[in-house]
Amino acid sequence: MNNKIYLMAAILAFASVGALLTQPIFATQNSALSANNIGINNSNDNDNEGTPTTTSSTANPASTTSDAAAAAAPTSTSLSCGQVITESVKLSSNLECSTDGIIAGADGITIDLNGFTISGPGGESSKVGIMLANNDNVQVTGGTVKNFQAGILNTGGSDNKVSKVTFTGNQIAIFNTGAKNTNIETNNMFSNSIGVASHSSSGTTMHQNMLTDNQLAGVTLVNSAENVLDFNTITGSVNGVFLDGQSTENNVNTNTIVQNSGVDINNGNGLPTNINENGFTDNLCHTSVPDGLCIGR
Repeated sequence: MNNKIYLMAAILAFASVGALLTQPIFATQNSALSANNIGINNSNDNDNEGTPTTTSSTANPASTTSDAAAAAAPTSTSLSCGQVITESVKLSSNLECSTDGIIAGADGITIDLNGFTISGPGGESSKVGIMLANNDNVQVTGGTVKNFQAGILNTGGSDNKVSKVTFTGNQIAIFNTGAKNTNIETNNMFSNSIGVASHSSSGTTMHQNMLTDNQLAGVTLVNSAENVLDFNTITGSVNGVFLDGQSTENNVNTNTIVQNSGVDINNGNGLPTNINENGFTDNLCHTSVPDGLCIGR
């Protein structure tokens, strides 16, 4: 599949970026906030075993509004790993995969994990938990995706939304490539290599997410423009937020980005913000390159 080939190539590209991330320009470390002030609840998996099924919901077709709701509502469909989904689904048990997890095959559908977990064969595999390939207006919500090369691969789509999902043990939790206007909101990402990676994507909104102990970086933007990161908590990475020199007109506002071992905010390894026109406002952090991107520093 071309998307999988592109994913593997892009992972290698991010590995090259990782060489920069693991050798950041270190600013003088100031006193960090106590670890007790930045908490994360990792007990979120429902460990029920069994063959995944879906539950059905009923909509009243009496009006245009209810017709639209019926089209988007989960329907009774039996799921298996690697299945292409063309209508909304709702998990009723965990899904353990040695292959890809779920592949979206239509616009305007909802993938409701319903508190359950999609597990993969490991972060070093070539497998994807949920693939959105040129799909628009797809929503993924409410469960856990773990142990994949990419928890969610969103390539070429627009106006997709990921909310209330926990990602752990993936190489990249959410990977946007060539995507537009993705909404990433109230998710929990911990113990991945990278939390959110964006390549040649624009219009992403990241709001109120918790990113903890993602080894390489919390958020990495490569050649990406006009994205907004606000009210997120990012801690325990090498770089909290990294933007390369080709990422322009992004806004990083009112985030808590602390206790990262290298640099909390890294704009192009020290590139002046007027060069790539990125904005950094009211971020609680201790170290940045260049200096001056943290509150009071």
